[in-house]
Amino acid sequence: MPQDAFTLRYLCLELNELFKGGKINRIIQPSNDEVTFTVYTGGKTKKLSLDVNPANPRIAVVEKEKESPLTAPNFCMLLRKHLLSSTITDISLIDFDRIVRIDFLTSDEFKDSQKKTLYVELMGRYSNVILTENGKILGGNRGINMFDNGVRPLIVGCPYVFPPANEKKIPKDTELIDIFDKADREKLAECITANVQGIALSTAKEIVQKYNGGKREGFGKDFFTHLNDCIYNSPANPCVVIEEGVVKDVMVYPYKALGGRVMEFSTLYEAEEFYFTEREKIKKFANKKDRLTSVTASAIKKVKKRITAISSKQKDAEGAEENKIKGELILSNVYRIKQGDKECELENYYDGTKIKITLDQRLSPAKNAEVFYKKYAKQKRTQTALLPQREQAEGELSYLTSVMDEIELAETIEELDMVHQELLSAGLIVDKQVQTRKKKVEENLFRVYSVYGFTVKAGRNNAENDKVTFSAKGEDVWVHAKDYHSSHVVIEANGKEIPENVIAVAGEISAYYSKGREGGKVEIVYTLKKHVKKPPKTKPGFCTYNNFKSMVVEPKKHVEFLKCQ
Repeated sequence: MPQDAFTLRYLCLELNELFKGGKINRIIQPSNDEVTFTVYTGGKTKKLSLDVNPANPRIAVVEKEKESPLTAPNFCMLLRKHLLSSTITDISLIDFDRIVRIDFLTSDEFKDSQKKTLYVELMGRYSNVILTENGKILGGNRGINMFDNGVRPLIVGCPYVFPPANEKKIPKDTELIDIFDKADREKLAECITANVQGIALSTAKEIVQKYNGGKREGFGKDFFTHLNDCIYNSPANPCVVIEEGVVKDVMVYPYKALGGRVMEFSTLYEAEEFYFTEREKIKKFANKKDRLTSVTASAIKKVKKRITAISSKQKDAEGAEENKIKGELILSNVYRIKQGDKECELENYYDGTKIKITLDQRLSPAKNAEVFYKKYAKQKRTQTALLPQREQAEGELSYLTSVMDEIELAETIEELDMVHQELLSAGLIVDKQVQTRKKKVEENLFRVYSVYGFTVKAGRNNAENDKVTFSAKGEDVWVHAKDYHSSHVVIEANGKEIPENVIAVAGEISAYYSKGREGGKVEIVYTLKKHVKKPPKTKPGFCTYNNFKSMVVEPKKHVEFLKCQ
């Protein structure tokens, strides 16, 4: 996003028009990096956010106020002391740098009106918010700013000075004329960003693309005029750029140098709020998905390790029948074996083959036979004990794999929240606050479609799959992707015969919400709900079915039929 001085200049003009004359009613500091002012202006209450998070420093108008901590940070208390009930007199950009100046007029019963200024420095990892009075620092959000090697310590009582200037020129500096004259015409955008203060590369490319001049003689002056005309006289048409359904950029007006679909807004601050809100959703979605994936992958790893251990024990117990036969053969031939023999070779009367048996020299033949019987008994007990353990472990693995599929197929933060709740219920996530937090019960439990006059419901996770399946009537049609974990889809019959085209749509939906959609066409199965059963003590989402038919479909989302989700 070109959050450069060019963009900030337009934003400050809007903020000044919106907040000038507004009264500060409330100040909170939701996080170390963010301060929010509630301002009463023009008969309305608006929220002005100053966010100096190094990743996305910005000044913005926000709709929703974040939760305030129980104990206000020191800087928040300082702002409340000096700025509560004050009036905003001006919001402006300092020169052409990424520093916003907010002037306040304060007064009380004991003092005359006083002017105080808040400087919001939006400079990446060096961003800061600094409160001053009469040019001297009253306090700052981050204390000493080390990017200038301590030559600008932010100490209370010291004069506030701007960050050290670099060698870049402001757009109106005529020295740029000579620089442009000597510049490589093929690298003008890079020349602008290297020499002009407060211009992002995307803005520079747009300025170059809009230039229509072609004269070599007098080019520097001509381009200098064009640059300043673009910066100071371009009409605003705030917009957000969307590519493949994802918000990519926000800008003062649509840049021809960039592609994508343009979504226009009446103000730049509204466009920025939409942009940052959407980007925050994407970030939260990615972070939550990573956390859930990590938890589930760890659980899968543990179960696989347990299955490996069980397999190893089962392999050790595979010789049970052989030990039983050896014990029987020794007893049958006890008269032929002497104590002290190291081994014996006996005929196996089960298959007629010869079998060589190693003996313990210290034991009698009968005792040797007893040893083999004991091994046999132990191995049989092991096999009996391991069988349900393996079935349980494999059931857990199948369930966890289905949860992993849910995470990978999730498209919204709400769907991930439901997976989170499922893992909480399964005990795979421990939430200490879960006892004190009441979860709002959503009325809509499934994706609901209207397909050619029939209501179709699709579960969004294992818990919902159980609900959508086992709340259906016996004559409803149940649909599922074969050999894949997928949404359980139910078509409500309501006494009518369900046509094949409706079943096909339901199948396409089930196939879309399955891992099978990654490989093209998917085989789906369908049957009446009365033929679908859930075995006792099985994990959520697991069921068995019979009397089914199948068809091959193309996975489709079918948003055109979607009623709610």
